[in-house]
Amino acid sequence: MKSESTKSPPKSPRELEATESIANGHIIGSGDAGMKKTFSFLGILALGFNISNSWVAIASSLALSIAAGGTVTILYGILVVGFAMICTGFSLAELASVYPTAGGQYHLTSILAPERFSKGLSYTCGMLGVFSWISIGSSIALIVAQTIMALVIQYHPDLTIKSWHYFLLYVAVHVIAVLYNLFLAQRTEWIYKLTFYLTLGLFLVTSIACPSLTNARANSSFVWTTFYNNSELWPDGICFLTGLSGPSFMLIGLDATMHLAEECSAPAKTIPKAIISTVLVGVLTAFAFAVAMCYSTDDFESLLTTPTGFPIYALWHQATGSLPGATVLMVALLCVMMSALNAVHQTASRLTWSSARDDAIVLAKYLKLVHPRLHMPVYALLLNFVFCVIAGALYPASTSAFNAFIGTSAILSQLSITIPIGLIIYRQRSSAYLPASRGFRIPNMAGYFCNIVAVGWTTLVTVIFCFPTVAPITGNNMST
Repeated sequence: MKSESTKSPPKSPRELEATESIANGHIIGSGDAGMKKTFSFLGILALGFNISNSWVAIASSLALSIAAGGTVTILYGILVVGFAMICTGFSLAELASVYPTAGGQYHLTSILAPERFSKGLSYTCGMLGVFSWISIGSSIALIVAQTIMALVIQYHPDLTIKSWHYFLLYVAVHVIAVLYNLFLAQRTEWIYKLTFYLTLGLFLVTSIACPSLTNARANSSFVWTTFYNNSELWPDGICFLTGLSGPSFMLIGLDATMHLAEECSAPAKTIPKAIISTVLVGVLTAFAFAVAMCYSTDDFESLLTTPTGFPIYALWHQATGSLPGATVLMVALLCVMMSALNAVHQTASRLTWSSARDDAIVLAKYLKLVHPRLHMPVYALLLNFVFCVIAGALYPASTSAFNAFIGTSAILSQLSITIPIGLIIYRQRSSAYLPASRGFRIPNMAGYFCNIVAVGWTTLVTVIFCFPTVAPITGNNMST
């Protein structure tokens, strides 16, 4: 075995042959993989933004932050998470500009890791990525199901809702997403663009209409300084940190565009720009939306006790004074979230497919196949669907267990992204791994700063997000 000091410098993607394996510490070449290059920069940006959809994530996870600090956690939490994710995004974009492949972070890990650890670390990183996307898909599907059920409950308050009703809706929306990916994939770019414009339009409508129409008298002192610790468990500081789990969902799946690298033109330039644009637009829209919503109500307690179980629906109803108006906004929100689920299945299938090409998972000979007519890794798509359904089966059995599972999405996603970022620090940002000619470049000291912040943030959330948020602590509610 070569010593680490004699390990040859990594090859650039253009120097690699399609037969070279990640098991040998190299990135795999794409060759003729059967995937069409269907994405422009705007299309790949639309896909990435539709998945993270920062302001929608804030809207759908509002209850988490309200219960753990109220407006203080919502607003300052977005700034804290946004700063950390901007650093993470810049770190990831820099690496993606050198090594743009569908494997994303696990290919990066294989290249950057010491040779004796390369196989183990890249496999670990890849599996963290695969299961993070299954968890992300499961969480979005549940939110879609909860959105539909919130509309039903609002207009039929006497209806008795069971947990298996949510499960059936959960499976149904997954089926729709899979069918979309199978038969509408060739039209996917313009659909993502359309949803991108819809989500920006909906953001503007809600952010302007709600503060303008509301009768609430929320003053700035209430919005910016009033802290509600409803956890009955932690002091204010820890309560604030646990409440960051809400804002952390606003940029989850930041690696999404990397896994479509083989389906867009000039990926070494397109992917980094898409990552940075997703982060910056996401933070700005999330913060602006949160400020607008915080000034649109002065009764957060009633939002937590709304019969629909969906606080943003109640907030929009309060602010506009119109149930039909709030319902229209909810239906538009539902369309945006369904587009996000479609994009998640597309992205996750590419990561599973890439892992299969490297023989990193069982049934690889089937999972790496691309349908010649659909230009889609059908078996990889269906395998992810099966895992999502299995995960969803936890919901009627134990909602706490299911919530604990989807709660891992932020941790798993961040861990998989941070492994190669930590390794580039280990490599001292050497020009052998970050050549000066790379498509996206930041000053070396700024790069170190972003890399260190990203690693520190991941360390923090891995610990804090495992804390229980309700009391008393039992085996059933730990990590919920």
